[in-house]
This record gives sequence, structure tokens and C-alpha cells, in this order.
Amino acid sequence: MPITNHPMVVDTAIQFWPRGGSAQVVRYHLRELNSRGITTRLHAGSLGAPGDPSHAPAFYQGLDLHPYDHNDARAAFERGDNPQAARWPFHPSYEDRGHCPDPLYSAVPPADADHLTRAWTRHLTTHRSPHPTLLHLHHLSHLQTSAHTAYRGIPRVTTLHGTELKLLAGMQERTRLAQRAQTSLTDLAHLLHSSNPHRHTEAARIAKTADLTDPDASLLANTAWEKWVHSEHWIRRLHQAAAHAGRLITVSDHDQKLATELLHLSSAPSVVPNGVDTHTFQPHRLDPAVLLEHLRRWLVTDPQGWAPGEKPGSIRYTERDLDRLHDEHGQLRPLLLWVGRFLDFKRVPVLLRAFAAARTRLNPAPALLMWGGYPGEYEGRHPADIAADLGIADDVYFLGWRGHDELPTGLNTADLMVAPAVNEPFGMVYLEAMACGTPPIATATGGPARTIIGTGPHATGWLIPPDSPDDLAHTLTAALGDRQELARRATNARTHVENTYSWARTTDHYLNLYATAHQTP
Repeated sequence: MPITNHPMVVDTAIQFWPRGGSAQVVRYHLRELNSRGITTRLHAGSLGAPGDPSHAPAFYQGLDLHPYDHNDARAAFERGDNPQAARWPFHPSYEDRGHCPDPLYSAVPPADADHLTRAWTRHLTTHRSPHPTLLHLHHLSHLQTSAHTAYRGIPRVTTLHGTELKLLAGMQERTRLAQRAQTSLTDLAHLLHSSNPHRHTEAARIAKTADLTDPDASLLANTAWEKWVHSEHWIRRLHQAAAHAGRLITVSDHDQKLATELLHLSSAPSVVPNGVDTHTFQPHRLDPAVLLEHLRRWLVTDPQGWAPGEKPGSIRYTERDLDRLHDEHGQLRPLLLWVGRFLDFKRVPVLLRAFAAARTRLNPAPALLMWGGYPGEYEGRHPADIAADLGIADDVYFLGWRGHDELPTGLNTADLMVAPAVNEPFGMVYLEAMACGTPPIATATGGPARTIIGTGPHATGWLIPPDSPDDLAHTLTAALGDRQELARRATNARTHVENTYSWARTTDHYLNLYATAHQTP
């Protein structure tokens, strides 16, 4: 019997504390469900204290939240103990975040994985709704295995947000490489440990003995193998999670194809694009004096930018720095805005190199506002160090990680939103930019390749080849050099989002899938 024949009670679970786009998806979708009279309950990770962006009760204010608190596990990490062994263990990560309480999944051994599963089973069993009609899980992890016990017999759906697919692809790639190198992940973790000063010599020896290709040899030499040693276990575990996931949903056609291949699915998952709050995100062309006051608060009076190893506010600016945002006639220079986390696939170095070239071709030269970078989290080199090396530090402003409620204003300060990520799973911020009438520049990969119209009379932004600073610099120069075309794409962008990506539409899609979800043993 379809679940729509019963009073609907939707439980939702996401293990992570509020940090990325998936938390926004959960918050907006549950608010939309509540506005339609549907009862909801949320299980979500939480970290920090009230006022912190990671504190779930504040982020999910107004929802029936039952938080899973990571604070004790983080304290264990800070004492030098294993945060995955705490009573309420810290979740692992789909990305390599360096020395942190949430290591890569592939670095977490089976015993700790079992402990994670038991902890979440305990939480879900204790805090589930008395009579849920459906459980909506987000991301693929040990959570599906916990739900298999805690919500036995309850229809389930699972939204994949793409980051888990990137990790699964990385684990499979390295497992196969170990096989081609005629060795094991355990041996590679020992022989090529990051602390081994002779690891590159050893990697070259292994590559030569196994006759590896140049790309394989490069991956062999540049992988921190101790962080991938348990890949085979987690590949099996994620396949098991998929079997317990109920109906699988992806946020883009790109992820649909990737999930089908990586998880060996007999049928492709459904696709439900993320939505945009088109009431909050809308065009507001700001008076220059008002715009400058926002910039003053973000950069001077309440700085949140941070240097490597330092706290938010360690990168701060002065009135003199604000003065540099004006041209020789006292007018504000064109402003470019990047939004996101400092992760490898976001390709921040590509952006900075392209900006360094474009600024020499335009008069007045633009300035670049870097909105984001979760405190302490970055893959590769910190963008501030790269900007300094490129000689563009005076024109790149780090605003830090700010509340999502401020993002509409941030997007409205900019002439363009520029984010050359490669294979972005969905990219909600591109839609939020378009909703604000701020055309985005993105690469023709992943989710943005389907949500942004790059050419023609209905163009809403620009799509460029991936990993090409030259193409990005050329596009930046052309876009800022044609204000009429910029305005045309801004108008198109707002119309496109209103007609296609509102949260009401997204929730309609989910409700249709809820109605076809079946009981999961």
C-alpha cells in the first residue's frame, strides 16, 4: 500500500554536523514538508556550542531535532585518544582533511566501523518517531546498516550527495592499483607511509618492478597509503549499505551514472535535483555605500578569514585594504565571488591562477572575494599561500566561513560567481547565485553542466573546460568586458531557477518517490 494512504511521519538521518550543502538540503526540505502539514523528525550530528556554525540545534532551529553530539569524541581526539572509539564516536570523512577527528573512511579499521554502526543503531533506536511511515537517509555510510536494525520494516530512501561516490571511486582505484603492483594495501601503507623519507625511491622501485604506467606510478608515489589501508573493507561495507538503503536517489544525472557503475546497480537511481529558496535568494542590487558597509563588516569589524593553523579572524583587513577595492575614480571595482570549501575538487588554485591573468587584462582590475573555507580544513596548499606566491594577495580577500543566512547578501555584492570545481556532485550555490541574478562561471562537468545554460538566447552563465586557467581567464575577461551580456544572463538566470529549481518543486519530486517506496526488510 502506498505510504500516502497513511498520516505521513518522515524521519530523516544525516550523520554529519552542519558543514556542507547536504545539511542545507535537509533543512530546506524538512521545512517544506512541515509547511505542508507533514510531521518530521531529524537525527543529525552536532558539534560545538550555540553560536558555532556546526551546532545543529541552531542550524536546524524550528525542526524536531534529536542531535548526535560529537563534542566528547572531539575532546578525546584533542587528548590524543581515538575519536572513533568514544562512546559516541566521531564520524569519518569522505575527504582527506589532514590531522582531524574525522579521518578518511578508508583509514578507519573494521573494529571502529562496527563501533560506529552500534552507536548510531543505539541513537536511532532511542530517538526514532514512535510510528514513522518513512525514513529518509542522506549519504551512503554505516548509517544504512544501523537503520536496517533500528527501522526494520519501515520504507526507506537514501539521497546520495556525491562525495561518497568520489571516495568509493578513489578506494576502488587504489585497490586495483595495489593489485597491478602485485602487493597489498597493508604493505603499501607500510612501505610508502607518509613518514618514510625514502617513500618516493621505494615507490619508483615498485612501479618499475610492476611495469606501471606513468599515471599509475604518479598515483602510487603521491598517495598517503596509510589513509587508504582499509579500502577493501569500506568498499564491501558501502555495497552492503546500498543493499539496506531502500530507494536510492542522486542529485544529478552525472551522479546517477556514477552510482550505477560503482555500486553495480541493476537499475539506475532516481534523480532529484536540489532546490533553492527563491524567496531568500533573489536579486537585490545594493547601493554602493550599503555594499561597502557589508564588506567592512565581513573584512574589518567581524573578520572570519583564517591562515593555516590559525583561528577564524587571523586574516583581517583595514580601512586601507577597503580603499583598494575602489578604482582611481573612487568607484568600486568589479567583484568576483568564490563560495565553497578548500577541497581539491573545488580547484581553487585554478581559480587563483586564472584571476592573476585576468586582472592584468581589465581596467579597472577586479577583486576576488573568497567566501568559505571551513575553519582548519584545506586540501593541498592553503589558498592564501598560493595567492601570495602569485603576487595577488592585495586583490584577494578572505571572508571566511559565514552563515548561510548571509550568503544572499554576499551573492548580491558580486558581478560574477566563479567556481571552477571539477565534477561537482550538484552545486547548490550555483543555483543560489543564479537566483540572486549573479551569473556563475563553472566547468562543463558534474552537476553544473546540467543546471547552467552556457550558450544561446537562454544562457544563464558560462561553462568552461575543466582544469584550464587560460580558458577561465579568457571567460572572466569577456564576461566583465560586456556589461550588457552580463545583465542579460543575470535576468535569464533568475527566471530559470524560479521555473525549475524551487524547493516546492524538489519536495514534489521527493513526495512522489516516497509514495512508491516499499517496506525494506
